[in-house]
Amino acid sequence: MRRMEQMVVDNRYALVRALGSGGMAKVYLAHDEVLGRDVALKMLRGAYAEDEEFVERFKREAQAAARLSHPNIVAVYDRGRSEDGSYYIAMEYVPGGTLKDRIVRDGALAPGVSAGVAEQIADALSAAHEQGVIHRDIKPQNALVTRSGDVKVTDFGIARAAASPSVTATSVVLGTAAYMSPEQAQGKPVGPASDLYSLGVVLYEMLTGALPFEAENPVAVSLKHINELAPSPREANPEVPEALDAITLRLLAKNPEDRYPSAAALANDLERLQSGLAPTVVDAEKTKLMVAPLSPLPQDKTRVAPTAVAPPRPAAPTERRPGGGLFRLLTPLLVGVALLAGIAYALTADWGSSGDTGTNQNSPAENSPEVPNVQVPDLRGYGQEEAEALLRQSGFEVDVQTRESTFEEEGVVLDQSPGAGEQAEEGDEVTLIVGDGPSVVTVPDLGYESTAAADLAYAGLVLGDRTYEYSDQFEAGLILRTDPAEGTQTERGDSVDIVVSSGPAPVVPSEPTSDQSGGGGSGQPSDGGTGGGGQQQGQPGDGGGNGIPGVDGNLPGFGNGQGDGEGNGGEGKDRKDKGGEGEDD
Repeated sequence: MRRMEQMVVDNRYALVRALGSGGMAKVYLAHDEVLGRDVALKMLRGAYAEDEEFVERFKREAQAAARLSHPNIVAVYDRGRSEDGSYYIAMEYVPGGTLKDRIVRDGALAPGVSAGVAEQIADALSAAHEQGVIHRDIKPQNALVTRSGDVKVTDFGIARAAASPSVTATSVVLGTAAYMSPEQAQGKPVGPASDLYSLGVVLYEMLTGALPFEAENPVAVSLKHINELAPSPREANPEVPEALDAITLRLLAKNPEDRYPSAAALANDLERLQSGLAPTVVDAEKTKLMVAPLSPLPQDKTRVAPTAVAPPRPAAPTERRPGGGLFRLLTPLLVGVALLAGIAYALTADWGSSGDTGTNQNSPAENSPEVPNVQVPDLRGYGQEEAEALLRQSGFEVDVQTRESTFEEEGVVLDQSPGAGEQAEEGDEVTLIVGDGPSVVTVPDLGYESTAAADLAYAGLVLGDRTYEYSDQFEAGLILRTDPAEGTQTERGDSVDIVVSSGPAPVVPSEPTSDQSGGGGSGQPSDGGTGGGGQQQGQPGDGGGNGIPGVDGNLPGFGNGQGDGEGNGGEGKDRKDKGGEGEDD
């Protein structure tokens, strides 16, 4: 974890580092100083914080999301506003990254894994739909992966708040075009069926490693969702079982009424599929081919990415655990592996006993136990700590070396020796090549002073000096510029100085405009001063001016021009007395 100057939001949440950003918000890992736990702090961007209608809707929907309680939904703990005016939501921190990260890294997931993930998302949607909450932005980026490999859906509140008319009027795309239902892309009212369509896109992507519709821009993608029939995932990946292909295509039906009637019905079908049973809500034309129970979905022989492969959990036979169908498949698989290992050991072990006495007649060399060979697991893509723990559990020693990488690969195993699947003796050393991050980084675009240290730490930089300037255009707390400038390439670990807005300059009360006695008038900045029945001193001006003639004509006009030029006193009105010359101070 990169160290950074710690900032505290709302006197409670100490920012640790930035986790990522989206169109409407930035997300930070923070520590709740009150309850002593890590949280994910989502802070709205300034443009939305200034939209009163959006903020009010955001508050209501964040409160509604906080009422959702389900194992596959990210918990919402708190919402509020920081000292610099930024609105935030404090949520459960899920450390395993996103489902999108796993698809980008590993490509298509195994059909059984894909079905298990889809079932967990369907369970989450079912719980939300029962409470009247529609997500509107289901996508793999919003499915977070836990340490155990389960998934949790996030961003219920912020997606609904974005439906505010004031937000849509500013051309903000509600949802992501690649995952949007046809009705949502057309701006029509959306219901639970829209979320199911988006889940169908996610399922297709998990099964094939690609999206069903792609084009040069979001508008063209949306038109394809509206007008073109969805392609079959089985055509792109022949390993996809026919029943799972049918489930995916039903979810991608153009007409909402042709999709699953509910998220619960979808979850039930996915569980039946994983248990080797025929789905109940697939088209009759598909199901009539399944006169015999389905065989279990194929499992990868190599390591399955920890996207949705959690350790088996005990459950009562009649109780349905969300997302549990996939994990029951591991039990017979593990039993089979254990049986095979036992048989192999029985066939190859040297018992070395005599038939009559049972005494060992072999030489000491023959009696010494052989060191068993162990297959080296595939650890590429695992975090360093997790990979080391797995190797030690398998009886190996560990050597770690690092090499330059992207930030996404920092702390991740990039390569190993011996390679995955090779045989090695227990106690042998396995070398892990772990990403160390980049040596050259780019200065990011910084927003508020309160999050600058976290944003810089996320980019591999540290916060340097701060200076403050008045600004009539930018509110206090906004960063006006940086040194080095945004977009500049610099060495990782360098410091970045910031200039922060102090808001508009304070208004200084003006000085009295004259020092006069008697009946004199007010002095003017550009005139030396106004002559009159009394005497007065004119207000300082840019240059000396001419005095104004005396009002009663008896006294000389008196001008005391202050500035760069000289001024002459004005003449008396009846010209009995001539005005004196102005003085230049």
